[in-house]
Amino acid sequence: MSCSIKICGVTTVEDALMVSESGADYLGVLVNVSRSPRSLTREKAKTIFNIARIPVVLLTFDLPSEEVIELGRELKPFAIQLAGNETEKDVREIVKIIDCEIWKTLHIPVVEGDTFKVDEVVEEINNFVEAGTGRIVLDSAVIKGGKLLKGGTGQTFDWSLAEKINTQTKNFIFLAGGITPDNVKEAILQVKPGGVDLSSGVENSPGKKDLNLVKRLINTVRDIEAPI
Repeated sequence: MSCSIKICGVTTVEDALMVSESGADYLGVLVNVSRSPRSLTREKAKTIFNIARIPVVLLTFDLPSEEVIELGRELKPFAIQLAGNETEKDVREIVKIIDCEIWKTLHIPVVEGDTFKVDEVVEEINNFVEAGTGRIVLDSAVIKGGKLLKGGTGQTFDWSLAEKINTQTKNFIFLAGGITPDNVKEAILQVKPGGVDLSSGVENSPGKKDLNLVKRLINTVRDIEAPI
């Protein structure tokens, strides 16, 4: 079983180099995401993009397509991850101009309601893929202060939902939301995602990665892949 690893929310050159050398497959950088303590300005992000030694994913959240395109042209990421409420129309506008992969985050409520339908998520995934999306990230959403907080929650959602979604689509699925070195094995064995995408699960504090946690995570994932 092969599983890609993306370490997201990298904020410093030191962490970018550490993650690059850790055995991770992708490194994620947030740019102009006002709601996140891990967000960087394009100037600070550019330094990380230039120094990273593995493919870098630019994560944006509800930015106008024009701004996403501008960031893509300047930073030249391996992929752009649209992590907000972007639509298929936004994807079509971006892929026409930017020559990199487009990933889309879809959010699953931590507390499942009767209105949640796996079939509808699968249909949404298919629509995004048809529009030009290369990979899908399933992340968690929680309600805080009466508002729906999408992503960056550090909380898992019901993995049985992710498992059902993954079995009903042939598209590449990253599993995100509360993944840590302690639960990543269970997550991979249950959901069988194409990859895992995490940030807070390998941090000392928001935006500061912990080398030992990163190593534990990488070793755990690679041990699952190793032949018996």
